[in-house]
Amino acid sequence: MSYHQMLVAEPTGANAPSHAPNGLTASAPGAAVILTGIHTGVVDVTVELAATAPPATAPGGWDEVEDVELISFTGEMRLSGLMGDLPEALPVLTPLGPGRYGMRVHARGRDLDPTAVPSVPFEFYLVTVWPIDVGPEACAKLGVGVAQELGLPDKVTEIRRRAQEHARPQDEPGRIAREQLRPLPPTPVRAVAMASEHRLRIVNPHQDTATDPELPEGLVAAAPDALVIRTVKRRGAVGVHVRWEPSPPRGPVTAWDEVEEIEFITTTGVMRIPGRSTDGEEPPNLTYQGAGRYGMQVHGRARRGERLSNRPGESYLLVVWPIALGARAFVGGPF
Repeated sequence: MSYHQMLVAEPTGANAPSHAPNGLTASAPGAAVILTGIHTGVVDVTVELAATAPPATAPGGWDEVEDVELISFTGEMRLSGLMGDLPEALPVLTPLGPGRYGMRVHARGRDLDPTAVPSVPFEFYLVTVWPIDVGPEACAKLGVGVAQELGLPDKVTEIRRRAQEHARPQDEPGRIAREQLRPLPPTPVRAVAMASEHRLRIVNPHQDTATDPELPEGLVAAAPDALVIRTVKRRGAVGVHVRWEPSPPRGPVTAWDEVEEIEFITTTGVMRIPGRSTDGEEPPNLTYQGAGRYGMQVHGRARRGERLSNRPGESYLLVVWPIALGARAFVGGPF
């Protein structure tokens, strides 16, 4: 093995976690990692396939033991060293086909000599695997969505749950605790943003897990925690003006070619335009009032031509106002 890692993976090439919170092993759909003490060398591994979950302890004087779940899409998960060949003596760990399996990892000797490059192993591992939910029904569940259908930890769900409970952006997982959120001034902001593939995106930059809406035929489309403005320019700089209002604006806005209005939901209260530049200042938060429902008018002009340029060839005015804020905004909603 090398780089302190052994992998349990399928031939599909799924990415294993790069970090193990328990210090020994971690898994993701289609792959898992076991961390070793040595960086490079050989280790002794015993694989045990069980019909049910084994007893909590195993004989042998192990230093560490940790459990994780394996998600197999093919039923062909094998153990190997990172960037190494598959050991011929070790069997397929998921022989009953696609589905969920438990994996228990026992380890001994990981702290003996982490700087060594042994040709004779002094680190020992016992890897025990047993089925939890396998077969055709389990395979069908995997096709729908692993986290949602199998009740596995899901970052998106956790973000939304906490946002609905607290309705404060600073309670969002993943934010730096020391960060002080500064309310945006109610003055308009002008800046330059970059369009890509005819899309000007508005998302939560701290936890960009939302699914973008389909590219609209008109001017703008929304999905929970994400908006997309369709640009004529395939990619390049566009001008963006943002204005905040306490309620829906009244009367026409002149000097713009077209306008479209839309409602959207933010479950975190943090929505920004990625890559937007405001002369060195922090990009503005379009939903600084907090989590909830908002309205937005999108005005566009000079949306003609399709050319790559560092100077905006088209511009947009975004007028944003709150509709319902806090936990009450989500009652009866899509969450």
